[in-house]
Amino acid sequence: MRFHFLVKGMNCAACVGHVERAAKKVLSGEDEVTVSLLTNSVCVITKEDIEEDVIKERLSSSLKAAGYTLVCKGEEKRDNVFGRDLIKWIVSALFTLFVTYLSMGKMIGLPIPSFLDGEKNALLMAVVQLIFCIPVILLNFKFFKNGFRSLFHLSPNMDSLIALGSGASLLYGIALIFMIVFFKNEDLKHSLLHDLYFESAVMILTLVSLGKLLEGRAKEKASDAVRELAEISPKYAHVLRDGKEAYVAVEEIKKGDLVLIRAGEMIPVDGIVTDGNGCTDESAMTGESMPVDKERDSLVCAASVLLDGFLTVRATKVGEETSLSRMIRLLEDAAASKAPIARIADKVSGVFVPIVMGISVLTLTVWMIFTGNIEMALRSSVSVLVISCPCALGLATPTAITVGIGRGAKMGILFRSAEALEELSHCKTVVFDKTGTLTTGKPILTDVYVYEGDLFTVMSAVSSVERGSSHPIASAIVSGAELLGITEMKEVEDFRSVTGVGAIGRIEEAIWHVGKPQGELDGRCEGDVKKEEKNENGIQVVLQQGGYDVRKDFEFLEENGKTAVVIMKESMIVGILGIADSVRNDARTAVEALKIAGVSTLMLTGDNERTAACVAQKAAIDGYFASLMPDDKERIIREISKEGDCAMVGDGINDAPALLCSRVGIAVGAGTEIAIDCADVVISDSSPMGVCDAYFLSRACIRVIKQNLFWALFYNAVCIPIAAGVLYPLLSIQLSPMIASLAMSCSSVCVVLNALRLRRIRLRTAEKRETREYTLSIEGMMCMRCVEHVKRALEEAEGVESATVDLSSNTAVIKGSSSVKSLIGAVTRAGYKAREMKK
Repeated sequence: MRFHFLVKGMNCAACVGHVERAAKKVLSGEDEVTVSLLTNSVCVITKEDIEEDVIKERLSSSLKAAGYTLVCKGEEKRDNVFGRDLIKWIVSALFTLFVTYLSMGKMIGLPIPSFLDGEKNALLMAVVQLIFCIPVILLNFKFFKNGFRSLFHLSPNMDSLIALGSGASLLYGIALIFMIVFFKNEDLKHSLLHDLYFESAVMILTLVSLGKLLEGRAKEKASDAVRELAEISPKYAHVLRDGKEAYVAVEEIKKGDLVLIRAGEMIPVDGIVTDGNGCTDESAMTGESMPVDKERDSLVCAASVLLDGFLTVRATKVGEETSLSRMIRLLEDAAASKAPIARIADKVSGVFVPIVMGISVLTLTVWMIFTGNIEMALRSSVSVLVISCPCALGLATPTAITVGIGRGAKMGILFRSAEALEELSHCKTVVFDKTGTLTTGKPILTDVYVYEGDLFTVMSAVSSVERGSSHPIASAIVSGAELLGITEMKEVEDFRSVTGVGAIGRIEEAIWHVGKPQGELDGRCEGDVKKEEKNENGIQVVLQQGGYDVRKDFEFLEENGKTAVVIMKESMIVGILGIADSVRNDARTAVEALKIAGVSTLMLTGDNERTAACVAQKAAIDGYFASLMPDDKERIIREISKEGDCAMVGDGINDAPALLCSRVGIAVGAGTEIAIDCADVVISDSSPMGVCDAYFLSRACIRVIKQNLFWALFYNAVCIPIAAGVLYPLLSIQLSPMIASLAMSCSSVCVVLNALRLRRIRLRTAEKRETREYTLSIEGMMCMRCVEHVKRALEEAEGVESATVDLSSNTAVIKGSSSVKSLIGAVTRAGYKAREMKK
C-alpha cells in the first residue's frame, strides 16, 4: 500500500536525511520510504495491509520527536503562502535598510539625524539599531525556532547554520552595547559602535528569506505539471438519469451513468460512446495535438475536450479510476521517488552541516590565535556558517526530475519513477517489438492480383465470403474492397471458417476459398498482357490478361513483408491478395534519430523471416530476430542486457516478460493493460517518435542533474574556504556575512532555475519535424482584441514557430510543424471558427 504525507519543517537536504531516518525507525525493514525536499513530502510503500491512520500515528510521533510535523494529504492549507511571505519580506527589508542606513550611512556620506549621531551619543545609536532589528528577528523567527530545535534533536540543518550565524552577530552586538554602557572612554565607545554587527544579523535573515521566497516560487513552477493536471478536470457535468438531464458534481457520477458532452466541454470520465459523434482533443493525456474522431462504441478518456459534435458517454471509470487520476498518481509517485544519482547528494548532505559547523569553529579559533581580533574572527566564522548551502545540494536532483517528468507528461510520456528516468539515459540498445510499435498493428489490403475474370466480380465474391469471418485479415480484405468501391454483396451459402486454411463459401453454385494455397502454385505462360494501376487509396491492382506465374507473384509479396492470400474458385486460382501490417510513417525517422545519438536498434517479432527482414529494412533497424515465442523474447533481452543496458519497447501481452526483464520497459499507449503495468515508461500514443522523445528527455534531465550537483559542490568547495579567510594573507580579502548570505541565496535559486530550463528544452526529434506554412480563414473576429486571442491561441499550439493574424482579411498565416487539425482545434478552443485556405 502507498501513502503520501506532507512534512512541515524541512528546509534542506540534511532535513531529508533526518526525516527519512525518523520514518524508518517506526516502519518495518521491508517498507520503502522516500522523502522529497521539492514537494516537502514523504511517501511510504508498505507490504502489510494497514490503515492510513495507523501509519500516520506512527510517523507523526517519530517525526515530532525529530522536530518535524506530519500533515495528511488534503489537510494542507490552501491560503496564499507566497503573498503572505512576500509582505513579511518587504517589511523585513524596510527595517533592514533602516539598520544598515544607521550603521553605515555616515561612512558613505549620508546625513544622519543629529540626536542619533554616534559621536554625540553612541549608546542611543546602538540601542536604536537594536530596536530596528527586533521586527526583523520576529518576522524571521522561524529560522531560530527550526534551527535551534534541530540542534536540540542533534540533527542540524541549514536553518541551524542561519540561526547560529545571525544569532552570533546579534549577541556580539548586544555584548558591545553593555561594553558601551560600562566603558568611560568616549573614543573606545565610538570604536565599539563601528563594530556592531546588527546590520549583518538582520541582512543575513533578509537575504536568506528572499532566497527562500524565490526558491519557493521556482519550486511551485517545477511542480506545475502535477498541479495543472489535478485542476484540469471539470467540476460539474450533465448526466442523463431516469430520462431527465441533471447537472451534478463530477464526484456524484457513478459507473454506468450516461454523461452528455456538448461541443467545447471537457469529458469528466473514462467511458464508451453510446450515441452521437464528434472529434476530441486528447492532447492533455496523449500529448498528440491532432483531434481524434469519435463515434458509437469509441473509447473516450477524462480530460479530453469535445471540439465539435455531441456525445452520449457511458461511464466505465470514474473518480480515482480514470486515466487522468492514474496519470496524476504516476506523476506524484515519480516526482517523490529518487534517482540513483541522488544518492550522491544524500551521502554528502548527511555530514555537510556538522562539517560546516566544525569549520566555523576552527575558523574562529585560528583567527583568534593568529590575530587576536575577535571582530575579524567572528566575521569569518559567521561567513562560513551562512555561505554554505546544503539546500542547493538537496534541490539539485528533485527539481530536475520533477520538471522533466512534468515536461514528459505534457508530451504524452509517463515515467513511473525517477530511476526509470535515469536508467533510460544509460541505455545503449533499444529493442522494438514489431507489431504495434514499428508497424500500425492493423493489417490492410495493399495488393490485388486478378488472373481470371474481372476485378469487380472477384473482389465482390471475396468480400462476401470474408464478411462471415472475424479474422483480422478478413476485416482488412472487406475494408480494402470498400476502398476499391466494391460494396455489392452476394449471398453466401455453406460458409465455413477453417483455422489455418481460411474462409470457404458457396456463391451461385461455385465454391470460393480465400486463404492459404491448397496445392501447387502454378500458372500459364501464353502471352504476357499485364495491366497495373494504383487505386487512389494506395492499393496496387494488377490485372493479368495473358500469362501469369502465381508462385512468382506469391513470393514477391512475401519478400516485401506482406502476407499473401490466395483466391480460389473451385480448384482454380483466380487471384492473390497482399495484406500488410504497414510500417509507421515515423518509424524510420525515430530509428535514425536514435542511431545518431549512438543507440543501436533491434527488432523482435513472431512473424516469419521474410516479413521481419522487410520491416527491418524499411525502418532502418540494425538487426532483428524472427519467428519468436514470448519466452524467446525474454531470453534475448536477458542476453543483450549482459552486454549493456537496454530498453524494450512493446505493446502486447506477449511482450510483458521482455518488458519486465529489460533495464527499462517502454509500453506504447495502444498496448494491453498487462504490457502497460509491466513497463517503466508509458508512451500515451503509439508513435516510435515518443520513444525518441523519452530517451532524449531522460538524457537532458540527467545532464541538468549533473550540472546542478557539480555547481552545488563546486560552490561550497570554493566559497567556504574564501569565507574562512584563506585569501586574507595574500590579498587581504575577508568576506562579509552579508555578501555570504547573498551568495548562499543565489546558489539555491540558480539550481532551481537551471532545472526549469527543461520546461522549454528542444528535443532532437522535434527538430526533425518538417516546417510548413498554413493559411487559415478565421470566422468571428471583430476587433484587435479578437486578433490577440487568436494569435495567442495559435502560438501556444504545439509545434508553432510563428503566427500572423490579419483582421482585414480574417486570415492567419502559421509557420511550424503542427497539423492543420491541431491549428483548427486551437482556434476553436479560443471561441472562433477556422478552415484551411488552399493555395
